[in-house]
Amino acid sequence: MKERQELDRLPHITLRQVEAFRAVMHTQSMTSAAQMLSITQPAVSRLIADLEASLDLRLFERNGPKLKPTDNALRLMEEVQRVFLGLHQIEQAARTIKRFPQTLLRIAAPPFLSLGFVSMVVGALRRQYPEMRFSIHTDNSLAIADQVARGQHDLGFCTLPSGTSDVNVIHESSVDAVCLLPRDHALASSKIIYVEQLENEPLIVLGQSGSIRPQINDVFSNAKISLNVTAEILFAATAGSLVEQNVGLALMDPFSARATQTARTVVRPFKPRVKLSFSMIAPHHLKLAEPIRYATKVLHEEIEPMLQNWAFRDLSSP
Repeated sequence: MKERQELDRLPHITLRQVEAFRAVMHTQSMTSAAQMLSITQPAVSRLIADLEASLDLRLFERNGPKLKPTDNALRLMEEVQRVFLGLHQIEQAARTIKRFPQTLLRIAAPPFLSLGFVSMVVGALRRQYPEMRFSIHTDNSLAIADQVARGQHDLGFCTLPSGTSDVNVIHESSVDAVCLLPRDHALASSKIIYVEQLENEPLIVLGQSGSIRPQINDVFSNAKISLNVTAEILFAATAGSLVEQNVGLALMDPFSARATQTARTVVRPFKPRVKLSFSMIAPHHLKLAEPIRYATKVLHEEIEPMLQNWAFRDLSSP
């Protein structure tokens, strides 16, 4: 009963009132807003007056035909824009569903997983479901977790923030960071690159916000070795061309290393271990579709075992 009473006290506003408010904010004129909405100017005035009464907020200062938004209106407009962006996304989703009924799988992943890992998953799904189409979105892990929670993607791969509880964590995986170096570098003959071997070596690493950078900092600190950074990058994929140009040796995830490796560079394991963990997630409120269950099976039984040596295959071999 208490909850019902609280709901009854909330302001009752309509979408048409919000549309009128948005139109007036864009045009700064009741007349122009009326033309935009294909209604009369008195109708717009009435909608704005009703909205102000419902919200108990003064939204515009009136000076003859001119309107000046109040601070309240400017703050409210920020929320209105977010609502209309959400409506636009719903319209886009509806068009996609109409175009690809029951066959579209929306996947999101950060750049480092998009380069090699996601293509393996999509390839396996395509072989199993030849009629399936894919929408692959690339973003940072925080954004992906939020987007999947809101149902914007069917499947997400990301480094999941601790304490996240509003997504369904289907599977958790991890890979080890590797070292990408020129084929003619003295260390290329080593089967494993140890941190002690990198003393005074020019290095290419992700920026401080990168998911493995804190671990790399700790590894060098524990070994009492200075991190000699010659290039700090935002996307690991940038490292490949820098290594090829002898700018330095790159410490990075194996997917990006493999995707950017050429016949002039080699990939080697790096020790001590720098682990990069990531999760396979889905919206909490939806039942897992059969293709997603199949993707989980393929990831566990086929892709993960293959990853152990996948990054280290020599591209110069026939």
